[in-house]
Amino acid sequence: MRNDRRRVNSAGDKQDPLESVEWCRVIDHPEVGDALVVVTEPAMHVIRLKPKPNTTLQAVGERLYMGTEESKREIVQEILGFARIRDLSSRAFTELPVVIQKMIEDDPDVFVNQFFNRAGNLSLKMHAFELLQGVGNKKAMEMVAKRGRSGWENFEQLNAECGINGPELLAARFVMEINDRGLQPRLIDLLLRKDE
Repeated sequence: MRNDRRRVNSAGDKQDPLESVEWCRVIDHPEVGDALVVVTEPAMHVIRLKPKPNTTLQAVGERLYMGTEESKREIVQEILGFARIRDLSSRAFTELPVVIQKMIEDDPDVFVNQFFNRAGNLSLKMHAFELLQGVGNKKAMEMVAKRGRSGWENFEQLNAECGINGPELLAARFVMEINDRGLQPRLIDLLLRKDE
C-alpha cells in the first residue's frame, strides 16, 4: 500500500483524488481472492481494491474502511486503482445504481439540502432539476413552487410533495455521469468533488 497517495502528471504535482477517501461500498466481489470493485464515499469514484488474504466474500453494498489507518483496515490490503467502467461486470453495472441510492439515503442531509433545497436555473431555459431523468421544465417549475422558501426537511417530504423518488433519480444521474465523463453539467462535481 502506498502511504503517499500522490500522483504527478504532465501539468505538475496533483493530489490523488483517493488520498483522503476513507470509506467505500462494494459493488462487485465475484470470488474469494478476486479484486473488490467499490464506489468511494462520498465522491463516487469506481475503483478496485485488493482484499487481505483469507478475506471472505463481501456482500454488495457492504461498507468498507479503506483509509490510511492500517489498524482500521479489516478487509482492504491495498488500492489497485480506478476501474475502467467498460470493463465492469454486468453484475457491477446492475448494482452500481442500487448501491449509490443507498449511499444517498444514508446521508440525506447532503442531498436534500445541497441539491434539492438550493438548485436553481442553469440557464434561461433550464433548471437544475431537469438534469434528473424524467423531470422536464413543467415538473421542475412545479417542484420549485412546492419547495417554496423553506425547502424540504427530508426525502420523505420531498418525494410525497413532488411525486418522485429523489434518491433514485439522483442515483440514476450519478450513474450517467460515471458512465459518460463528458456529460455536462456534472452533479457529482458540483455536489461531491468540490475539493479535487
